Amino acid sequence: MNRRSHPIPPLRAVQPELDQVEGLLQAAIADAGEQLRRAVLPHLSGGKRLRAGLILLLGRQLDAPVGPLCRLAAAVEMLHAATLVHDDIIDGADLRRGVPTLHSLLPTSAAILAGDYLFARSVALVAELENPRLLGSLAEGLKRTSAGEIEEALRDGPGGRSKSQYYRSIEAKTAALFAASAAMAAMVAGADDKTVRTCGAFGRELGLAFQVVDDVLDLDGSPDRLGKPAGGDLRQGLATLPVLLFLEQGEDTESIRRILAGDGDQALLEAAIRDIRASGALDQAMAEARRFSAQAKCLLDTLPGGAASADLASLLDYVVERRA
Repeated sequence: MNRRSHPIPPLRAVQPELDQVEGLLQAAIADAGEQLRRAVLPHLSGGKRLRAGLILLLGRQLDAPVGPLCRLAAAVEMLHAATLVHDDIIDGADLRRGVPTLHSLLPTSAAILAGDYLFARSVALVAELENPRLLGSLAEGLKRTSAGEIEEALRDGPGGRSKSQYYRSIEAKTAALFAASAAMAAMVAGADDKTVRTCGAFGRELGLAFQVVDDVLDLDGSPDRLGKPAGGDLRQGLATLPVLLFLEQGEDTESIRRILAGDGDQALLEAAIRDIRASGALDQAMAEARRFSAQAKCLLDTLPGGAASADLASLLDYVVERRA
């Protein structure tokens, strides 16, 4: 699980710490049974490590102790992996990052319990830091993420949400954990309440930008880069920001509406994706992602320290400009 050269340039600044995180993740599941460990390991060892990188860079910015920071970063990555295991079950996804999903390898009941196991290990890692504020923040992030998933699962009909509902959903599902990660990094550094709040707000804006770009890539990225088929959300009847922006244009929306209503025809889905790509809706959505990134950079300018300012700004640029 050792990563000699991180593919995300700004995270190379914390490569030694990321290597420690990888070791902690592997050690955290050492007491699992052999079958569970082998099934779970690919889902722990993959991914961009954005949340861990955010924690480590903010910790460097605020001069936090490295040991507790790495343990926190491992806990958040473990928590994120657990949410993905459950997401894939809910979505019926066969692939994640080009790797078979856990429930496609194990009985669904076992995959659900494996996700629960990862949740428990995440909490245990944070508990070892003996800081009640960290546990509270982690629990709040998990609560908001779960609430967002529940609200999405119970939405009124396929595609039945407005832009305001979309933003509320991605704030809960994605941005909440980024915000908690950033705030917890500041807590480990012993920062004052104002700095903790600023870091949390920074993480929130980064998370919003990340999710909007993810939703654009779901419609514009290639399956080879994404590690899963394009148009997954649309196939499930879920209207993301590019789809909502396309529908606002009011032109030739029949294919989109049929897909959102549950028509699973592959040719129709491909036609809908082509319509969205040709409409300018993807560019509009990317403009929103850049707005969130710009707001995060304004918050970054108010943080004390400065050892990682350039890398944090580069991380924001990466989040917006990435192609996978």
